[in-house]
Amino acid sequence: MRFTLPGKRKKQPTLVTGQKAPVKQKLETFKAGKLASLALEFTNSIIDKFGPRLAGSESSAKAAEAIEQAYAEFCDTTSQTSCSIDTTLHSFTLNVAVYVYPIIIVLMLFGLPWLSLALFGVYIWYVTRQLYLYRPLKFPKRPVSEGINVHGILEPEQEVLHTIIFSGHHDSAPLHHFNSLDRFSYAKTVLFPIVLFALSGVLSLVQVLAELFSLVLFLPNLPSIPMLILLGLLLFATPFLFPLRHFYEKEGSPGAGDNLASVGMTVELARYFHWKRECEKPLKHTRIIFCSFDGEESALQGSREWFKTQKELLIDPVVLNFDCVYFADHLSFLERDINGTQRLSESLARRCVEISRSMGYEANSVSIPRLGGGTDAAEASRMDIPATTLSAVSWDDRSKPSVYHTKADVVEAIEPKALETAISVAIKLTGLVDSGYLWSKEEPDLDEPEKEISLTFSKLTSR
Repeated sequence: MRFTLPGKRKKQPTLVTGQKAPVKQKLETFKAGKLASLALEFTNSIIDKFGPRLAGSESSAKAAEAIEQAYAEFCDTTSQTSCSIDTTLHSFTLNVAVYVYPIIIVLMLFGLPWLSLALFGVYIWYVTRQLYLYRPLKFPKRPVSEGINVHGILEPEQEVLHTIIFSGHHDSAPLHHFNSLDRFSYAKTVLFPIVLFALSGVLSLVQVLAELFSLVLFLPNLPSIPMLILLGLLLFATPFLFPLRHFYEKEGSPGAGDNLASVGMTVELARYFHWKRECEKPLKHTRIIFCSFDGEESALQGSREWFKTQKELLIDPVVLNFDCVYFADHLSFLERDINGTQRLSESLARRCVEISRSMGYEANSVSIPRLGGGTDAAEASRMDIPATTLSAVSWDDRSKPSVYHTKADVVEAIEPKALETAISVAIKLTGLVDSGYLWSKEEPDLDEPEKEISLTFSKLTSR
Protein backbone atom coordinates (compact mmCIF):
# COMPACT_ATOMS: atom_id res chain seq x y z
CA MET A 1 0.00 0.00 0.00
CA ARG A 2 1.26 3.44 -0.89
CA PHE A 3 0.65 6.50 1.18
CA THR A 4 0.57 9.86 -0.54
CA LEU A 5 2.81 12.38 1.04
CA PRO A 6 1.35 15.80 1.77
CA GLY A 7 2.52 18.32 -0.80
CA LYS A 8 4.12 21.57 0.13
CA ARG A 9 1.49 24.32 0.45
CA LYS A 10 1.81 26.97 -2.19
CA LYS A 11 2.99 30.25 -0.75
CA GLN A 12 0.36 32.97 -1.09
CA PRO A 13 1.46 35.91 -3.21
CA THR A 14 1.93 39.21 -1.45
CA LEU A 15 -0.31 42.18 -2.11
CA VAL A 16 2.59 44.61 -2.38
CA THR A 17 5.98 44.03 -3.99
CA GLY A 18 8.64 43.72 -1.31
CA GLN A 19 6.21 42.69 1.43
CA LYS A 20 8.00 40.22 3.69
CA ALA A 21 5.06 38.08 4.71
CA PRO A 22 1.72 37.42 3.04
CA VAL A 23 -1.29 39.05 4.63
CA LYS A 24 -3.96 36.72 5.96
CA GLN A 25 -6.95 36.45 3.69
CA LYS A 26 -9.34 37.60 6.43
CA LEU A 27 -7.65 40.93 7.06
CA GLU A 28 -9.54 42.83 4.35
CA THR A 29 -9.59 46.03 6.39
CA PHE A 30 -5.82 45.98 6.45
CA LYS A 31 -5.78 45.58 2.70
CA ALA A 32 -8.13 48.50 2.10
CA GLY A 33 -6.06 50.69 4.41
CA LYS A 34 -2.84 49.73 2.67
CA LEU A 35 -4.38 50.27 -0.75
CA ALA A 36 -5.59 53.72 0.34
CA SER A 37 -2.05 54.54 1.41
CA LEU A 38 -0.70 53.40 -1.95
CA ALA A 39 -3.34 55.42 -3.79
CA LEU A 40 -2.23 58.57 -1.97
CA GLU A 41 1.41 57.83 -2.75
CA PHE A 42 0.49 57.36 -6.41
CA THR A 43 -1.42 60.66 -6.38
CA ASN A 44 1.52 62.47 -4.84
CA SER A 45 3.97 61.03 -7.37
CA ILE A 46 1.87 62.09 -10.38
CA ILE A 47 1.51 65.63 -9.03
CA ASP A 48 5.24 65.84 -8.29
CA LYS A 49 6.14 64.65 -11.80
CA PHE A 50 3.58 66.49 -13.91
CA GLY A 51 2.03 69.22 -11.77
CA PRO A 52 -1.41 70.61 -12.68
CA ARG A 53 -3.03 68.83 -15.62
CA LEU A 54 -5.43 71.04 -17.53
CA ALA A 55 -7.68 69.10 -19.90
CA GLY A 56 -5.99 68.35 -23.21
CA SER A 57 -2.61 69.67 -22.04
CA GLU A 58 0.78 68.03 -22.42
CA SER A 59 1.00 67.41 -18.68
CA SER A 60 -2.38 65.69 -18.74
CA ALA A 61 -1.23 63.46 -21.61
CA LYS A 62 1.96 62.53 -19.73
CA ALA A 63 -0.07 61.74 -16.63
CA ALA A 64 -2.32 59.51 -18.75
CA GLU A 65 0.73 57.62 -20.00
CA ALA A 66 1.95 57.07 -16.43
CA ILE A 67 -1.51 55.87 -15.41
CA GLU A 68 -1.56 53.37 -18.27
CA GLN A 69 1.81 52.03 -17.15
CA ALA A 70 0.39 51.57 -13.65
CA TYR A 71 -2.64 49.72 -15.03
CA ALA A 72 -0.44 47.54 -17.21
CA GLU A 73 1.21 45.98 -14.16
CA PHE A 74 -2.10 44.45 -13.04
CA CYS A 75 -4.42 44.35 -16.06
CA ASP A 76 -4.64 41.90 -18.94
CA THR A 77 -4.87 44.70 -21.51
CA THR A 78 -4.58 48.48 -21.46
CA SER A 79 -5.39 51.13 -24.00
CA GLN A 80 -5.16 54.86 -24.66
CA THR A 81 -7.92 56.50 -26.71
CA SER A 82 -7.89 60.08 -27.92
CA CYS A 83 -10.76 62.55 -27.66
CA SER A 84 -11.23 66.07 -28.95
CA ILE A 85 -11.62 68.62 -26.15
CA ASP A 86 -12.77 72.20 -26.52
CA THR A 87 -10.75 73.67 -23.67
CA THR A 88 -12.34 77.13 -24.01
CA LEU A 89 -15.86 75.84 -23.46
CA HIS A 90 -16.44 77.69 -20.18
CA SER A 91 -14.29 80.77 -20.69
CA PHE A 92 -15.68 81.50 -24.17
CA THR A 93 -19.21 81.67 -22.76
CA LEU A 94 -18.20 84.31 -20.22
CA ASN A 95 -16.19 86.26 -22.78
CA VAL A 96 -19.21 86.48 -25.07
CA ALA A 97 -21.28 88.04 -22.29
CA VAL A 98 -19.00 91.09 -22.26
CA TYR A 99 -19.97 91.85 -25.89
CA VAL A 100 -23.61 90.74 -25.83
CA TYR A 101 -24.48 93.00 -22.88
CA PRO A 102 -23.78 96.41 -24.52
CA ILE A 103 -25.45 95.27 -27.76
CA ILE A 104 -28.63 94.49 -25.82
CA ILE A 105 -28.56 97.95 -24.23
CA VAL A 106 -27.91 99.77 -27.52
CA LEU A 107 -30.76 97.94 -29.27
CA MET A 108 -33.13 99.11 -26.54
CA LEU A 109 -31.84 102.68 -26.85
CA PHE A 110 -32.76 102.58 -30.54
CA GLY A 111 -36.27 101.33 -29.78
CA LEU A 112 -35.67 97.67 -30.72
CA PRO A 113 -36.42 95.84 -27.46
CA TRP A 114 -37.75 92.77 -29.29
CA LEU A 115 -34.31 92.29 -30.86
CA SER A 116 -32.72 92.82 -27.44
CA LEU A 117 -34.97 90.20 -25.88
CA ALA A 118 -34.31 87.76 -28.73
CA LEU A 119 -30.54 88.20 -28.35
CA PHE A 120 -30.77 87.77 -24.59
CA GLY A 121 -32.87 84.63 -24.99
CA VAL A 122 -30.47 83.06 -27.49
CA TYR A 123 -27.53 83.74 -25.20
CA ILE A 124 -29.29 82.25 -22.14
CA TRP A 125 -30.22 79.18 -24.19
CA TYR A 126 -26.57 78.83 -25.24
CA VAL A 127 -25.28 79.23 -21.68
CA THR A 128 -27.81 76.72 -20.38
CA ARG A 129 -26.67 74.09 -22.88
CA GLN A 130 -22.97 74.74 -22.33
CA LEU A 131 -22.64 75.32 -18.60
CA TYR A 132 -25.77 73.92 -16.98
CA LEU A 133 -26.87 70.90 -19.02
CA TYR A 134 -23.39 69.95 -20.33
CA ARG A 135 -24.70 69.48 -23.86
CA PRO A 136 -22.24 71.71 -25.69
CA LEU A 137 -22.70 72.83 -29.27
CA LYS A 138 -19.92 72.00 -31.71
CA PHE A 139 -18.52 74.72 -33.93
CA PRO A 140 -16.26 73.59 -36.79
CA LYS A 141 -13.78 76.45 -36.47
CA ARG A 142 -13.41 76.36 -32.69
CA PRO A 143 -9.92 75.23 -31.57
CA VAL A 144 -9.76 71.83 -29.90
CA SER A 145 -7.05 69.93 -28.03
CA GLU A 146 -6.37 66.22 -28.02
CA GLY A 147 -7.26 64.60 -24.72
CA ILE A 148 -6.21 61.11 -23.67
CA ASN A 149 -8.48 58.58 -21.97
CA VAL A 150 -6.89 55.47 -20.45
CA HIS A 151 -8.40 52.16 -19.44
CA GLY A 152 -7.20 48.77 -18.26
CA ILE A 153 -9.16 45.51 -18.36
CA LEU A 154 -9.03 42.55 -16.00
CA GLU A 155 -10.85 39.54 -17.43
CA PRO A 156 -12.68 36.88 -15.38
CA GLU A 157 -11.85 33.20 -15.24
CA GLN A 158 -14.95 32.11 -17.16
CA GLU A 159 -17.47 33.62 -19.57
CA VAL A 160 -18.10 37.35 -19.16
CA LEU A 161 -21.62 37.91 -17.84
CA HIS A 162 -21.14 41.25 -16.07
CA THR A 163 -18.95 44.33 -16.35
CA ILE A 164 -17.97 46.77 -13.62
CA ILE A 165 -16.37 50.06 -14.54
CA PHE A 166 -14.39 51.89 -11.86
CA SER A 167 -13.56 55.37 -13.09
CA GLY A 168 -12.07 58.73 -12.21
CA HIS A 169 -10.48 61.59 -14.14
CA HIS A 170 -6.88 62.75 -14.24
CA ASP A 171 -7.33 66.28 -15.59
CA SER A 172 -7.44 69.09 -13.04
CA ALA A 173 -9.58 72.22 -13.03
CA PRO A 174 -8.32 75.66 -14.01
CA LEU A 175 -7.96 77.96 -11.03
CA HIS A 176 -10.52 80.70 -10.58
CA HIS A 177 -9.12 84.22 -10.62
CA PHE A 178 -11.63 85.30 -7.97
CA ASN A 179 -11.86 83.61 -4.59
CA SER A 180 -15.47 82.80 -3.69
CA LEU A 181 -14.55 82.73 0.01
CA ASP A 182 -13.73 86.46 -0.19
CA ARG A 183 -17.42 87.22 -0.40
CA PHE A 184 -17.28 90.99 -0.87
CA SER A 185 -14.69 90.87 -3.65
CA TYR A 186 -16.50 87.96 -5.31
CA ALA A 187 -19.81 89.82 -5.21
CA LYS A 188 -18.21 92.89 -6.77
CA THR A 189 -16.28 91.19 -9.56
CA VAL A 190 -18.52 88.20 -10.39
CA LEU A 191 -22.03 88.44 -8.97
CA PHE A 192 -22.59 92.14 -9.75
CA PRO A 193 -21.76 91.71 -13.49
CA ILE A 194 -24.13 88.74 -13.63
CA VAL A 195 -26.87 90.84 -12.01
CA LEU A 196 -26.28 93.60 -14.57
CA PHE A 197 -26.60 91.13 -17.43
CA ALA A 198 -29.80 89.66 -15.99
CA LEU A 199 -31.19 93.18 -15.54
CA SER A 200 -30.64 93.90 -19.23
CA GLY A 201 -32.84 90.92 -20.07
CA VAL A 202 -35.54 91.96 -17.60
CA LEU A 203 -35.63 95.49 -19.02
CA SER A 204 -35.89 94.06 -22.54
CA LEU A 205 -38.94 92.08 -21.50
CA VAL A 206 -40.51 95.07 -19.73
CA GLN A 207 -39.96 97.30 -22.77
CA VAL A 208 -41.40 94.68 -25.13
CA LEU A 209 -44.53 94.35 -22.99
CA ALA A 210 -44.92 98.12 -22.72
CA GLU A 211 -44.65 98.61 -26.49
CA LEU A 212 -46.87 95.61 -27.15
CA PHE A 213 -49.70 97.06 -25.08
CA SER A 214 -49.13 100.47 -26.74
CA LEU A 215 -49.28 98.81 -30.19
CA VAL A 216 -45.92 100.32 -31.21
CA LEU A 217 -43.70 97.24 -30.82
CA PHE A 218 -42.56 97.16 -34.45
CA LEU A 219 -42.93 100.90 -35.13
CA PRO A 220 -40.08 103.47 -34.94
CA ASN A 221 -40.01 104.87 -31.40
CA LEU A 222 -37.72 105.77 -28.53
CA PRO A 223 -37.91 104.69 -24.89
CA SER A 224 -39.30 107.07 -22.29
CA ILE A 225 -36.98 109.60 -20.63
CA PRO A 226 -36.66 107.59 -17.38
CA MET A 227 -35.88 104.46 -19.41
CA LEU A 228 -33.30 106.35 -21.49
CA ILE A 229 -31.56 107.50 -18.31
CA LEU A 230 -31.57 103.97 -16.88
CA LEU A 231 -30.29 102.45 -20.11
CA GLY A 232 -27.55 105.09 -20.29
CA LEU A 233 -26.39 104.18 -16.79
CA LEU A 234 -26.38 100.49 -17.69
CA LEU A 235 -24.37 101.18 -20.83
CA PHE A 236 -21.75 103.10 -18.85
CA ALA A 237 -21.61 100.15 -16.43
CA THR A 238 -20.27 97.88 -19.20
CA PRO A 239 -16.68 97.92 -17.76
CA PHE A 240 -18.01 96.10 -14.70
CA LEU A 241 -18.37 93.01 -16.91
CA PHE A 242 -14.73 93.03 -18.00
CA PRO A 243 -13.54 90.87 -15.05
CA LEU A 244 -15.59 87.97 -16.47
CA ARG A 245 -12.99 87.69 -19.25
CA HIS A 246 -10.43 86.71 -16.62
CA PHE A 247 -12.60 84.42 -14.50
CA TYR A 248 -10.37 81.41 -15.23
CA GLU A 249 -6.61 81.40 -14.74
CA LYS A 250 -4.26 79.76 -17.22
CA GLU A 251 -2.86 77.73 -14.30
CA GLY A 252 -4.52 74.57 -13.04
CA SER A 253 -5.22 73.19 -9.59
CA PRO A 254 -2.97 70.38 -8.26
CA GLY A 255 -6.15 68.30 -8.41
CA ALA A 256 -5.31 65.73 -5.73
CA GLY A 257 -8.81 65.14 -4.41
CA ASP A 258 -10.47 66.37 -7.59
CA ASN A 259 -9.70 63.92 -8.89
CA LEU A 260 -6.33 62.20 -9.08
CA ALA A 261 -6.79 60.29 -5.83
CA SER A 262 -9.79 58.60 -7.42
CA VAL A 263 -7.59 57.45 -10.30
CA GLY A 264 -5.14 56.17 -7.68
CA MET A 265 -7.97 54.11 -6.20
CA THR A 266 -8.71 52.52 -9.58
CA VAL A 267 -5.03 51.57 -9.87
CA GLU A 268 -5.07 49.99 -6.41
CA LEU A 269 -8.32 48.17 -7.10
CA ALA A 270 -6.60 46.71 -10.16
CA ARG A 271 -3.75 45.64 -7.87
CA TYR A 272 -6.18 44.02 -5.45
CA PHE A 273 -8.16 42.00 -7.97
CA HIS A 274 -4.99 40.94 -9.78
CA TRP A 275 -3.63 39.76 -6.43
CA LYS A 276 -6.86 37.83 -5.74
CA ARG A 277 -6.37 36.03 -9.04
CA GLU A 278 -2.78 35.23 -8.10
CA CYS A 279 -4.18 33.80 -4.85
CA GLU A 280 -6.33 31.49 -7.03
CA LYS A 281 -9.53 33.38 -6.16
CA PRO A 282 -10.28 35.13 -9.44
CA LEU A 283 -13.58 36.66 -10.42
CA LYS A 284 -15.70 34.08 -12.21
CA HIS A 285 -17.88 36.06 -14.62
CA THR A 286 -17.14 39.76 -14.11
CA ARG A 287 -14.93 41.86 -16.35
CA ILE A 288 -13.51 44.90 -14.55
CA ILE A 289 -12.56 48.00 -16.49
CA PHE A 290 -10.49 50.66 -14.76
CA CYS A 291 -10.80 54.07 -16.44
CA SER A 292 -9.13 57.43 -16.16
CA PHE A 293 -10.75 60.14 -18.25
CA ASP A 294 -9.46 63.43 -19.57
CA GLY A 295 -11.67 66.49 -20.11
CA GLU A 296 -13.99 66.00 -17.12
CA GLU A 297 -13.39 69.60 -16.11
CA SER A 298 -14.43 70.67 -19.62
CA ALA A 299 -18.02 69.45 -19.45
CA LEU A 300 -17.21 65.71 -19.37
CA GLN A 301 -15.93 65.64 -22.93
CA GLY A 302 -13.49 62.76 -22.37
CA SER A 303 -15.94 60.29 -20.82
CA ARG A 304 -18.58 61.27 -23.38
CA GLU A 305 -16.29 60.07 -26.16
CA TRP A 306 -15.20 56.94 -24.26
CA PHE A 307 -18.68 55.62 -23.55
CA LYS A 308 -19.71 56.22 -27.16
CA THR A 309 -16.78 54.24 -28.59
CA GLN A 310 -16.35 51.35 -26.13
CA LYS A 311 -19.81 49.76 -26.21
CA GLU A 312 -18.51 46.35 -27.28
CA LEU A 313 -16.68 45.94 -23.95
CA LEU A 314 -19.76 46.56 -21.83
CA ILE A 315 -21.74 43.41 -21.04
CA ASP A 316 -24.46 43.97 -18.43
CA PRO A 317 -22.44 46.94 -17.10
CA VAL A 318 -22.59 49.03 -13.94
CA VAL A 319 -20.44 52.08 -13.28
CA LEU A 320 -19.04 53.22 -9.96
CA ASN A 321 -17.35 56.53 -10.60
CA PHE A 322 -15.17 58.21 -7.96
CA ASP A 323 -15.04 61.99 -7.65
CA CYS A 324 -13.98 64.33 -4.84
CA VAL A 325 -13.30 61.73 -2.14
CA TYR A 326 -12.03 63.83 0.76
CA PHE A 327 -13.87 63.17 4.05
CA ALA A 328 -14.79 59.76 5.48
CA ASP A 329 -17.86 61.11 7.29
CA HIS A 330 -19.38 62.60 4.10
CA LEU A 331 -19.78 59.41 2.05
CA SER A 332 -22.55 59.77 -0.54
CA PHE A 333 -23.72 58.22 -3.79
CA LEU A 334 -25.25 60.40 -6.47
CA GLU A 335 -28.77 59.78 -7.75
CA ARG A 336 -28.76 62.88 -9.95
CA ASP A 337 -25.86 64.55 -11.74
CA ILE A 338 -25.00 67.65 -13.82
CA ASN A 339 -26.49 70.33 -11.59
CA GLY A 340 -29.28 67.95 -10.63
CA THR A 341 -30.60 67.69 -14.21
CA GLN A 342 -29.30 64.24 -15.23
CA ARG A 343 -30.83 61.16 -13.63
CA LEU A 344 -28.37 58.46 -12.56
CA SER A 345 -29.31 54.98 -11.34
CA GLU A 346 -31.26 55.52 -8.13
CA SER A 347 -31.40 51.77 -7.52
CA LEU A 348 -27.61 51.43 -7.82
CA ALA A 349 -26.95 54.46 -5.63
CA ARG A 350 -29.30 53.20 -2.92
CA ARG A 351 -27.89 49.68 -3.15
CA CYS A 352 -24.41 51.14 -2.61
CA VAL A 353 -25.74 52.93 0.46
CA GLU A 354 -27.05 49.61 1.78
CA ILE A 355 -23.70 47.96 1.12
CA SER A 356 -21.84 50.77 2.87
CA ARG A 357 -24.09 50.65 5.93
CA SER A 358 -23.81 46.87 6.13
CA MET A 359 -20.05 47.39 6.41
CA GLY A 360 -20.43 49.94 9.20
CA TYR A 361 -20.03 53.09 7.08
CA GLU A 362 -22.63 55.84 7.23
CA ALA A 363 -23.68 56.90 3.74
CA ASN A 364 -26.50 58.62 1.88
CA SER A 365 -27.80 58.85 -1.68
CA VAL A 366 -28.14 62.45 -2.84
CA SER A 367 -28.45 64.73 -5.83
CA ILE A 368 -25.50 66.87 -6.81
CA PRO A 369 -26.38 70.48 -5.86
CA ARG A 370 -27.64 73.00 -8.36
CA LEU A 371 -24.58 74.76 -9.80
CA GLY A 372 -22.50 71.93 -8.34
CA GLY A 373 -21.25 70.81 -11.77
CA GLY A 374 -21.20 67.25 -13.00
CA THR A 375 -19.31 63.95 -12.90
CA ASP A 376 -18.38 61.32 -15.49
CA ALA A 377 -21.17 59.01 -14.29
CA ALA A 378 -23.59 61.28 -16.14
CA GLU A 379 -22.15 60.27 -19.51
CA ALA A 380 -22.57 56.60 -18.67
CA SER A 381 -26.17 57.28 -17.67
CA ARG A 382 -26.79 59.06 -20.97
CA MET A 383 -25.83 55.78 -22.66
CA ASP A 384 -28.43 53.95 -20.51
CA ILE A 385 -25.78 52.35 -18.30
CA PRO A 386 -26.59 52.06 -14.57
CA ALA A 387 -24.15 54.44 -12.94
CA THR A 388 -23.52 56.37 -9.77
CA THR A 389 -20.69 58.47 -8.36
CA LEU A 390 -19.15 57.85 -4.96
CA SER A 391 -18.28 61.20 -3.44
CA ALA A 392 -17.10 62.27 0.00
CA VAL A 393 -17.07 66.04 0.05
CA SER A 394 -18.81 68.93 1.76
CA TRP A 395 -20.73 70.88 -0.86
CA ASP A 396 -20.88 74.04 1.28
CA ASP A 397 -17.97 76.25 2.33
CA ARG A 398 -18.47 76.01 6.08
CA SER A 399 -18.77 72.49 7.52
CA LYS A 400 -15.53 71.28 5.89
CA PRO A 401 -12.70 72.99 4.01
CA SER A 402 -13.61 73.55 0.36
CA VAL A 403 -10.34 72.95 -1.47
CA TYR A 404 -11.33 71.56 -4.87
CA HIS A 405 -10.54 73.89 -7.78
CA THR A 406 -7.99 75.70 -5.59
CA LYS A 407 -4.23 75.53 -4.98
CA ALA A 408 -4.99 73.83 -1.66
CA ASP A 409 -6.22 70.66 -3.39
CA VAL A 410 -3.19 68.62 -2.36
CA VAL A 411 -2.75 65.15 -0.88
CA GLU A 412 -2.69 66.50 2.66
CA ALA A 413 -6.28 67.71 2.23
CA ILE A 414 -7.53 64.12 1.80
CA GLU A 415 -8.46 61.88 4.72
CA PRO A 416 -6.90 58.42 4.13
CA LYS A 417 -9.92 56.86 5.81
CA ALA A 418 -12.15 58.26 3.04
CA LEU A 419 -10.17 56.34 0.40
CA GLU A 420 -10.09 53.23 2.57
CA THR A 421 -13.89 53.36 2.84
CA ALA A 422 -14.37 53.86 -0.90
CA ILE A 423 -12.04 50.97 -1.76
CA SER A 424 -13.78 48.66 0.73
CA VAL A 425 -17.20 49.43 -0.75
CA ALA A 426 -15.89 48.88 -4.28
CA ILE A 427 -14.49 45.47 -3.34
CA LYS A 428 -17.75 44.42 -1.70
CA LEU A 429 -19.77 45.66 -4.68
CA THR A 430 -17.62 43.61 -7.06
CA GLY A 431 -18.11 40.47 -5.03
CA LEU A 432 -21.88 40.90 -5.07
CA VAL A 433 -21.95 41.50 -8.82
CA ASP A 434 -19.78 38.46 -9.55
CA SER A 435 -21.86 36.20 -7.34
CA GLY A 436 -25.13 37.44 -8.83
CA TYR A 437 -26.31 38.92 -5.53
CA LEU A 438 -26.12 42.63 -6.35
CA TRP A 439 -29.88 43.15 -6.25
CA SER A 440 -30.61 40.44 -3.68
CA LYS A 441 -31.33 41.13 -0.01
CA GLU A 442 -29.54 37.87 0.83
CA GLU A 443 -25.79 38.11 0.59
CA PRO A 444 -23.31 35.25 0.12
CA ASP A 445 -20.27 34.71 2.29
CA LEU A 446 -17.70 36.80 0.41
CA ASP A 447 -14.89 36.47 2.92
CA GLU A 448 -15.37 40.16 3.78
CA PRO A 449 -13.71 42.50 6.28
CA GLU A 450 -13.58 41.94 9.96
CA LYS A 451 -14.53 45.51 10.83
CA GLU A 452 -12.79 45.64 14.19
CA ILE A 453 -9.37 45.19 12.58
CA SER A 454 -7.78 48.40 11.38
CA LEU A 455 -4.43 50.05 10.97
CA THR A 456 -3.41 53.68 11.23
CA PHE A 457 -0.57 54.89 9.06
CA SER A 458 1.36 57.83 10.48
CA LYS A 459 3.36 58.44 7.31
CA LEU A 460 1.90 57.91 3.89
CA THR A 461 4.52 59.35 1.58
CA SER A 462 8.23 60.02 1.54
CA ARG A 463 7.72 63.76 1.54
